[in-house]
Amino acid sequence: MSRPDHYLVLGVAPDASRDEVHDAWRFAIQVYHPDRFTDPALRDRADQMTRRVNAAWQVLGDPNERARYDLTRPDGAVPAHEPVRELPCPACATLAMIPDQDGARVSVRCPACAQEFPAIVGAHMIGRPQLEMRFLAGRYRLRLADGAGRMSEVTVRRLPPELALADAETVSVVFRPEGRSVRYVVVHGEHTDIGWKVR
Repeated sequence: MSRPDHYLVLGVAPDASRDEVHDAWRFAIQVYHPDRFTDPALRDRADQMTRRVNAAWQVLGDPNERARYDLTRPDGAVPAHEPVRELPCPACATLAMIPDQDGARVSVRCPACAQEFPAIVGAHMIGRPQLEMRFLAGRYRLRLADGAGRMSEVTVRRLPPELALADAETVSVVFRPEGRSVRYVVVHGEHTDIGWKVR
C-alpha cells in the first residue's frame, strides 16, 4: 500500500503557506477528534484519521521536513487517485474498500467476516433529508440520484445531529445483510469517508 499524501490528507495545495497548513490541521483535528463519536467503530476510524492528520502536520509544519518530503513526491504534483469508498460492514464494522459505483446498488463482501451486504455506493443527495411522522415515530427519507440521474429513496429511523446532509453531497448507504433496513450512512468528502450508524 502506498503511503498517504500529506497534502491530500489535510486538503491543501502543495504550495500552501504554513498558516494554511496549520489552519487545515486544526480544522481536521476538530472534525475527527475521537471524543466526538460514541460508536466504537466510528471512534476507531476517527482515531485513525486523527493519526493521519497529525502525521501530515508533523511533516508539513516543519520547513525542513516539508522540503525533504517534497523531494520524494513525483514531479512535486498531487498524485491522481481513483475514488475508493470505505464502507463499514453491518455485522462487524470492519471497513471494506470498494471503488466508487456512481450511486449503483451493489453487493459488498466484508474482508474480515466475509459477510455479504448490499450498499448504494457514491450516490448524490437530492435536497435534505425529510422527516416523516409515522405511528408516533419519526423516520427520515433520503432522496438519492445515481450518475445516470435515476432516483431512489431510502428511509432511516434516525439521523445523528452531527450528520448534516446537504443537497448534492456524495453519500453511500450500507444495508443490513437481508437488504431491507439501513445500518450506516457514509458521507464522502474529498479525501475522507465518515460513517454514522443510523440503525
